[in-house]
Amino acid sequence: MRALAGTFALVVSLAAAAAAQGVPGFAAPASTPTVSTTSLLGVPMSIEGGPWVVGDVQFQGYRGVSLYSLQNKVRARRGALFTTTDIGGDIESLKSMAAVVTVDTKLYGIPEMPTPENFRAIAVSTMMVRIVFTIEERPLALPGLDRPTEAAVPPAPGDSKVPPVSLSGVVMTPTAYRGIGQYNTPGMGLDINAAYFIGRLYGKNSLSSKQTNFIDRLGVWFLSTDGKMQIQSEDRLRPAMAVGAHGVFSFRDSPQPSISQPGVSVNVSAKTTRALGETYFVASKKVWKARMSTGYAYGNAAERIALLTEFLSPQALQFSMGATSPVEAKSKDTFFASILFLPKPSYPLAVEVLKPNGMPRKPILFNFKLGYFLKMNFDLSYLMFQGGWDLLGQFQFRYTHFPRTAPRGSRAAGG
Repeated sequence: MRALAGTFALVVSLAAAAAAQGVPGFAAPASTPTVSTTSLLGVPMSIEGGPWVVGDVQFQGYRGVSLYSLQNKVRARRGALFTTTDIGGDIESLKSMAAVVTVDTKLYGIPEMPTPENFRAIAVSTMMVRIVFTIEERPLALPGLDRPTEAAVPPAPGDSKVPPVSLSGVVMTPTAYRGIGQYNTPGMGLDINAAYFIGRLYGKNSLSSKQTNFIDRLGVWFLSTDGKMQIQSEDRLRPAMAVGAHGVFSFRDSPQPSISQPGVSVNVSAKTTRALGETYFVASKKVWKARMSTGYAYGNAAERIALLTEFLSPQALQFSMGATSPVEAKSKDTFFASILFLPKPSYPLAVEVLKPNGMPRKPILFNFKLGYFLKMNFDLSYLMFQGGWDLLGQFQFRYTHFPRTAPRGSRAAGG
């Protein structure tokens, strides 16, 4: 019996060797099937349709982001009823993370996990499903190593390069754009602005014996808030449009200059503080390398122009116009326009013009943003009115409160 068993084993081994060598009459044994990742995850399913019952949620491809942070960003949970719309919402939530560039999602049926009875009449599958999110992270720039070049980091879909400076306003006038990174996205915006007119550098007038004025201290502060809503984004042909409100608080840190006339001396005594406001509509359009804006404002905010020269004060207007009582420099609406360039990303070059309607002496104010040439935060203004003109020096500080940064995941935010 043992001899028979040994003979049978020898025959089997010889047959296997012959089959391996391709000897005719012997067939090679079937190869052992390779266990694939798909078979471990489940049965592949289309992500379209639903609803399904979630049996498991997994994340792949993450390195710098913690699994806990990823799990907290999605609504998918075991036992939840989910649809394609819910999965899309989780994808957008994951993309909002600063380190995440793209998210790929796949759906697998889990044969060993049947759909619970209470969901069988609703769910489209008799199996619970496994949702797998594959994360692609932004490359990490370590200290001492060069950041990846812009070409090495593929831009996110729909992403575009945005200026690193705020385009929401120039000096005293707004644009239709919003904050730093969402300047061309419809939505809300809020800016806080401070403009300080330090004094008159040079000027001429024919209202007080045709004299020349220079180096006169003004010391006028304009603190303002600009809240807007962009109602239309800019396209290749259409301009960006926005509506908003402007609140201004003005005060002085030095007395207003006096007017001297041969035989007549007028000491101007105006209130040192004043609150002004206006509502506006503005449209902005990029033409070649310039961003041009024009708009209309309804309110008395333009009356701050009268605070920049003693020749538009009530006493001066009374004297120069031969009135019997002080004449207020009033205006209820204003037309404004501006042109803005970015010769360097952090140094805007711009000019704006304000024309109050109905104001005595018909003043027009030009504000120039010349930091690119002056290499400092000091700009010039030109105020012209019937009977004279002034060249003023001013400082301006703009703080974009909302939106303050570029959208998460965009190249402007960290790409």
